[in-house]
Amino acid sequence: MEKINLLEIVKPVARELEKVEQHLRRSIDSKYDIINEIGSYLFEGKGKRLRPALVLLSASVFKKAMSKAINVAASIEFIHTATLIHDDIIDNAAIRRGKASLNGKYGNTVSVLFGDFLYCEAFKQVSKYEDAYIGKGLLDAAQCMCEGEIYQNINNYNPDITKENYISIIENKTAQFISKCSELGAYCADAKKSQIAAMKKYGLYIGTAFQIADDVFDLAADDETIGKPSGKDLIEGKVTLPVLAMLQKIPKKTADGFKKIISSKDAITGDFIKEIKKTAVECGAISDSLKTAGEYVIKAKEALSGIKAANAKSLQSLSELSDYVIKRKN
Repeated sequence: MEKINLLEIVKPVARELEKVEQHLRRSIDSKYDIINEIGSYLFEGKGKRLRPALVLLSASVFKKAMSKAINVAASIEFIHTATLIHDDIIDNAAIRRGKASLNGKYGNTVSVLFGDFLYCEAFKQVSKYEDAYIGKGLLDAAQCMCEGEIYQNINNYNPDITKENYISIIENKTAQFISKCSELGAYCADAKKSQIAAMKKYGLYIGTAFQIADDVFDLAADDETIGKPSGKDLIEGKVTLPVLAMLQKIPKKTADGFKKIISSKDAITGDFIKEIKKTAVECGAISDSLKTAGEYVIKAKEALSGIKAANAKSLQSLSELSDYVIKRKN
């Protein structure tokens, strides 16, 4: 599989992304040293910053002036980081991006509160614009994430969920937020309503592709590549597309046996995960799932086709970003 370099893709907004990094570090400024310490721990190393990059690229397609987009991009990263903190607590995860998770290092109580602190910081940053479109947009996206996570949680260890159920979950918990990144980027650049709508659609499609690919990596990749234990989704009861596709493709008797184990969560062992992984690869469920993700990438590129860009390089980067979300390694 061709390797795509994210740093090359985001090069048109590299300077603005560095300003986002500075903003993230500078904004965590409390009278309590422990809060500053936690902020440094979280933001000392650069993550992919995919969502801020998407905000900035979407803005730069239409306009060079980027100060509002930079602040919105930082706010979005604060919200995203808060959701990761809360996810790790819910999942009892000890590792995040190859190092101790916040809850693993500071405990659940402090981590919950720091996640809340980041939500407050995010909305404080955007409140300075007194712009209801931005504020409501971020609130709607955050609410969608909560709805998706709740719906997923009540369907944990349910091997009979449909593909439609699965797509609904990932659209809410992941894709709607990514869609909001591209939408608000275009909005910050004063794009026309039709262009904003196209960017919103683009983000929804790449967000869906991104989560499908993430779910494939969780099952099929090794621990070192993804920076956390592989097979974690199934251990937590999350029945994702590669597992659903596998259950459809294998003989009914084998599928029923797997379903029985999945639905009785205490029976999911490391050996069972290895067996699921092997079966999913051999029956073509992994490749089928990546093909489905690729279909969403095609839709994303179609959404870009009607965009009239002031900056062709940024538009090309958005097209390349569509490919990146399914060709990345983690």
